[in-house]
Amino acid sequence: MRVMIHFERVTKKFHDITALQELTLSVRKGEIFGFVGPNGAGKTTAIRILCGALKPTSGKVTVAGMDVTERSTEVKRLIGYLPEEPNLYERMTPRQLLRFFASLYGVADADTRIDELLALVGMQEKADVRIATFSKGMRQRISIARALLHDPEILILDEPTMGLDPLTAREIREFIASFNGKKTVLLCTHYMPEADLLCDRVGILLSGKLVALGEPEQLKAELVKEGYESPTLEDVFLRYTRGG
Repeated sequence: MRVMIHFERVTKKFHDITALQELTLSVRKGEIFGFVGPNGAGKTTAIRILCGALKPTSGKVTVAGMDVTERSTEVKRLIGYLPEEPNLYERMTPRQLLRFFASLYGVADADTRIDELLALVGMQEKADVRIATFSKGMRQRISIARALLHDPEILILDEPTMGLDPLTAREIREFIASFNGKKTVLLCTHYMPEADLLCDRVGILLSGKLVALGEPEQLKAELVKEGYESPTLEDVFLRYTRGG
């Protein structure tokens, strides 16, 4: 299967702090890949390097075979990014916001594309209501629409369900699941049941190092060998983060 994202021995240092250390990792085309780890593990640093916002101290990252550092503009066209705290222009309506970003991306037939996305995220009825009045869940839906606006091949979703009520979180997860096999998704989450449910493979990052990588069932099977009974992905996560 074709590799869409590849980190090759990527290290990132901030003065005397090493945020990433020799990270080597591949994400395949069409898979949902879970990037998990505690706060400060290096996930955000890795994402920023992938998006071209940071340069690695050493190593390289490629997207669809293109070096992110050398071909940053081309790579960015392939990526839709939902940050953990998406900034939306609250004085605008969803339609106005999406039109603005469509103009930046050069989206053809923007109004049709916007209508499609608003329907996709279930926000047609709120299309002309100011974003300032929206709940967190509604804002998240609009943020996802914005990330999809230019129909990217790769979606980077950073804690997409954090702080949402259970019903909205479930709807967002179902929405993410619908991309399996259609888009390459890099999902960063602290919520292990979410990673277990959605992800084809999971990588656990700890103190800037990749300490575990594999399908959720494979990682859980390793714990069975160690004597765990019916382990969950959360047990796997705790096994590595707590060292036991």
